[in-house]
Amino acid sequence: MQSKKKDYIWNSLGSLLQSAISPVLLIVITRLNGIDDSGLFSFAISLSVVFWAVSLWGGRTYQASDVKREFCSGGYVAVRFVASLIVAVSAVVFCVLNGYNATKTGLIMILVAFKILESIADSLYGVLQIHRKLYIAGISLTMKAILGFGVFIVVDIVTKNVMYGTLAILLVNALIILLYDVLWVRRVEAIAMNKKFIKEYAGQAVVIMKRTSAVFVVMFLTMFSLNIPRYFLDKSHPDQIGYFGIMAMPITLLGLFISFIIQPNVVNLSELLAKGKLKEFARIVGKINQITFGMGVLSVVLSYLIGVWMLNVIFGININNFRLDLTIMVIGAAANAFVSIYVNLLIIMRRFKGQFYTLLLTDILAVVVSMCLIERLAMLGSVLVFMLISFLQLALLLVIYKRSLKDAIIIDKDKGEL
Repeated sequence: MQSKKKDYIWNSLGSLLQSAISPVLLIVITRLNGIDDSGLFSFAISLSVVFWAVSLWGGRTYQASDVKREFCSGGYVAVRFVASLIVAVSAVVFCVLNGYNATKTGLIMILVAFKILESIADSLYGVLQIHRKLYIAGISLTMKAILGFGVFIVVDIVTKNVMYGTLAILLVNALIILLYDVLWVRRVEAIAMNKKFIKEYAGQAVVIMKRTSAVFVVMFLTMFSLNIPRYFLDKSHPDQIGYFGIMAMPITLLGLFISFIIQPNVVNLSELLAKGKLKEFARIVGKINQITFGMGVLSVVLSYLIGVWMLNVIFGININNFRLDLTIMVIGAAANAFVSIYVNLLIIMRRFKGQFYTLLLTDILAVVVSMCLIERLAMLGSVLVFMLISFLQLALLLVIYKRSLKDAIIIDKDKGEL
């Protein structure tokens, strides 16, 4: 019980600081460097998150819920290295095809490299989580956030250059992975690095990537759907992209909240499912839904009443003209929080087909609607697309989850009668 409490506290703190670093940096950049640099950083970080979804191939939820230890930890870590290589090449090609200038390309590539390191560290956290040491991952995230933010402030004040500041954060993360994360993983599990084992890990990585290809596609589509309206806004109204990034803060905060309640429960929910304790499984999910609904309602009410005023004070800019847009954005963020919950639950239940088609078709719909609305309605069009697609995804994923749980209950009853 004491260990579980420690996991919750440190995982919550680490996840809070990890998720807070981007919006806090956005505040600092807006105040120190101006709205143009803020918009550039906001777009670059959101794009790096899409590539991050690729480098997270398989995901920690799948790794930590592998309670039968079908694959060794070295195999899961190897997957991240292979996926990261794909990401690095893809990011360069994407920047070249879009004709971005050297500054925009440089910032994107630094942030993509930063996300690559995060994905590799995430696989190490998965090893720690399996061994009931999630608090170590929380401590690591805490150090990275605090030290990274500190060096960014110093470098940005001295150089007035956002790119140099993000490069400093990248170096801090690399050092902590080498000097802390790797050392702790070696304490709980031996991951040999000789030629024989590297060959074995590579072989397992191929199998894992094939086995978890559905998980990868689902996570990628989830991340991608959040950035479709942002991409089209940057194309047709680049002057508003900085304001979009500022108003997207509620998405980050609600996503952070979901990680608080989902990640510490992944192993527990997986074990309950494996043991056929479906009523207990459904009871925990019900509690998660109730808490999330309460947080969502509170967020919408607060954003409507004081959201614009708060963002004006925090960022030192005027977004009074975007009051309606902000409210719509937060309503969409609340719906998207539930989307994140059901995506993770269906991964734990190993149900991929339904959510794959749901996310694929809704993302295609989002692209089509964005092409029609955003050029004409600008910011309002982008937040409307985000909100409508989030609610559609939620409705479809809820139906899939209910059916999957019902099927699991029927199978469990049939086993009991044998």
